[in-house]
Amino acid sequence: MKTRIKRFKGSFWTACMALLFLMPVNIYGQDTIDSLLNNAIESGIDQDRIAEVRQRVEARGMSEEEFMSILKPAIEMARDNLPYEMIFEKVFEGLSKGVPAQRMSPVLSSIRENASRSAQMVDRWMERPEVGQFVERGEGRMQREQFRNEMIKAGSKAMMHNVDEEILFETLNSVSEGDMERVRPTGLLAAINVLSDLPNGANESTQNARLVLKALQSGFEAGDIQKLPAALHMAQRRSQLPIAAVGEGFLQQLERGFPSERILQNMFNGEIGGGPPGNVPGGIMNDRPGRPGGN
Repeated sequence: MKTRIKRFKGSFWTACMALLFLMPVNIYGQDTIDSLLNNAIESGIDQDRIAEVRQRVEARGMSEEEFMSILKPAIEMARDNLPYEMIFEKVFEGLSKGVPAQRMSPVLSSIRENASRSAQMVDRWMERPEVGQFVERGEGRMQREQFRNEMIKAGSKAMMHNVDEEILFETLNSVSEGDMERVRPTGLLAAINVLSDLPNGANESTQNARLVLKALQSGFEAGDIQKLPAALHMAQRRSQLPIAAVGEGFLQQLERGFPSERILQNMFNGEIGGGPPGNVPGGIMNDRPGRPGGN
C-alpha cells in the first residue's frame, strides 16, 4: 500500500512539473517593462515618441515582449549618442508592411551596428578644424549636432547598401581638403544620402563619389543632388549606353559649365552630350550598343 502511495505521489509531481513546463511563461514581468521604459526616458528618448511606438505596436496585435525587442536597440543607440529615430522609422515602415517583430530584429541590429560605424567616421571627420568652418556655411539652417546626426544616418544608409566605408571617408575628406568653396553642408549631406541610389550602387561607389563631388564643386545644391539618381537612371535607359559612359557624359557637361538645371534636364531627356540623343560626345561614342566598337 505504501509503495502504491509513493508511486502515486511520484506520478503526481511528475505530472505537475510537466504541466509547469508546458505552461507559457512570461519572462518579461511588468516590473521589467516599467524598468525598460524608465531606461528609455533616462536615455533621452522622448516620452511621446515611446507612447506612439507602443500604440502602433499594440494596434498591430504585437505583445509587450515584441514591443520591448523594438525598444531595446533604440535605448542602446540613445545611450551611445546615436540618432535613435532611425530605429523607430524602420519599425514604422515594417509595421505598415505587416512585418513581424522577429523579422525586424536583425534589421534593427544592423541599423544600430552601421550607425555606430558611421558615427565613428563622422566624429573623426568633424574633429578637424576646417570642418567646423565648413559646417558654419549652413547659415544657421542646421545646427552642428543636427548636421552630425543627419550625416550619421546618411553614412549608415550607404554602409547598409555596401558602399565602402573608406570611400565615404575619402568623400568627406575631399570637402575639407579640396576646392569646395561652393559646397554647403546640406549639399554634402544630400550627396552622401544618394550614393547608394546612383546606378550600380556599391559596384560603382568610387565613380559615384567622383560624380557627386564634381557636381558639388560645380554648384549643384542639395535639391539638384537629390534629383541626380533619377536623372542618371533615365539617361542610361534612354541612351542605351553603359552607366560608365553616361557618367562621363555628365562630367563633360559639368566641365562645359552648363548650369545644374540644364544638365539634369539633358540627362532626363537622354541627351548625354548636352545635345540631342544622337549627339554623343567623342570618347564615349563607341560605347553605344550597335555602333562599331560598341557592345
